Amino acid sequence: MSNLDRSCAFQSGRPLEADPIEPSEGVLRFLRTPPSAATRVCGAALDLVYQAAEIIKGLENQAIEAEKQARDAENRVQGLETELELARAYINETRVKLKEADEAAKIERSRLEAADRKLCQLEMRARTAAAQARENADAVLRIEEAIRNQILANRRLESFVEVTARDQCGPVAFKSVAHPTPNFVNH
Repeated sequence: MSNLDRSCAFQSGRPLEADPIEPSEGVLRFLRTPPSAATRVCGAALDLVYQAAEIIKGLENQAIEAEKQARDAENRVQGLETELELARAYINETRVKLKEADEAAKIERSRLEAADRKLCQLEMRARTAAAQARENADAVLRIEEAIRNQILANRRLESFVEVTARDQCGPVAFKSVAHPTPNFVNH
């Protein structure tokens, strides 16, 4: 029995009496007396205390739930902070790799430009060599033509000399004239 119950029983002037205990129930039963104004006030006060206790218990449950949600939120925040740190580390690593790739691309670009310049030089040399080869081929053709013309001119001269010698000397006295070897200088 609480102090409030005793206070209410004392104010009513009637002591609370217990019903006989029945062994099967294990619960005390008090005699019911007609409620007086003081008993009703005490009962109302007791109801208010119970309501307050229920409200406090509800508030405590809400506080426990709020604490649990706060812990869950804190754990989630910590998880997100960890993910953020990992993401920042990944971003930094990616930036380093991008810088390295950029440097490698610059080097490759430089190599390609050098190779392109070298290719242009080689193409110019090839064109120059082709032009020189054409000039040389033309020179060879001119030289061949000159040799042919010289040989033909020598043969004509020999034929002319033979015909002239035969006509002047007769067939018996004709001697073969030695063929001079042409002297060509290659320039």
